[in-house]
Amino acid sequence: LLTISFLVALTLQLMATVDRQSAAAAAQRESVRLDGMVLAGLSLARGALAADLKENEYDSPHDLWGRLDEEKLKAVSDEVSLAVKVTDLGGRLQIHALADPSKEGYRQVWLRLLLSGRFAISDQDQAEALLDAIGDWVDEDDDERPSGAEENYYQGLQPPYSCRNGVIPAVEELLLVKGMTAELLYGDAEHDGLIEYITIAGDDGRVHLNTAPVPVLQAMSADMTPELAQDLVAFREDPQNRELLATVDWYRQVSGIPASIDIENDLLAVVGKYFEIKVQATYHQFIRRGTGILLRDNEQKQTLLQWKQE
Repeated sequence: LLTISFLVALTLQLMATVDRQSAAAAAQRESVRLDGMVLAGLSLARGALAADLKENEYDSPHDLWGRLDEEKLKAVSDEVSLAVKVTDLGGRLQIHALADPSKEGYRQVWLRLLLSGRFAISDQDQAEALLDAIGDWVDEDDDERPSGAEENYYQGLQPPYSCRNGVIPAVEELLLVKGMTAELLYGDAEHDGLIEYITIAGDDGRVHLNTAPVPVLQAMSADMTPELAQDLVAFREDPQNRELLATVDWYRQVSGIPASIDIENDLLAVVGKYFEIKVQATYHQFIRRGTGILLRDNEQKQTLLQWKQE
């Protein structure tokens, strides 16, 4: 009886091990399969961005890269659900443009965004100090701005760390900057998160008018109300207005926009350079995701600056 009991226990253990190994093998097989689908989604996004430049010389929500919906992606695979989203990062405010103190107009756009009431920031002094600190964090010198912070400040913290004084690799690094809080960056129950409206991509101090979200559009002028910003979005999403989006001053043609809204052309763009690509492949309970930033220049050359697959 003892021998039989031992053999039964050994058999059950062996069966459990085989089951685990079979499940692991199946998971590995599907993981490899989904990895391939995620890369296929990335290739589709890159192809759409390349084809767009041949179609026109400006970017808008009507372009191919902005219309990669799930119905069209079903042709890629009957079994795997593939979702691809391309976002033009030119519609967000550039962190690295704050390194240049001469871009005062762009700083004012940042300031209006921070003080719009959407974020966990109390007053103008706090907003000004934060912008000074971000500028000091990303510029290459050690000259401290009026309310900013350089190496001496950060070395005096516990624990101490160094000021970046250069390009940051991720928006999340702003949490190390004097004055930045998790509530401000990510939002809380009462406020939006700033992370949805800013980017590490680019430093020319321009905002892509054709893709900027409502809060950024509102920040472009002191006279821009949320309602007027929403009117701009409705105008650019109307297919009949597609050709009008080729120039940076198309906002003047929107009904109801007052003459007092006069945005400097140097602050505006209608051509995208940096794009965020998000891909998700799903098969039953298995999910794989890929996220990256792609640079597309005017000569149709594409450079994948970042890519993370998980």
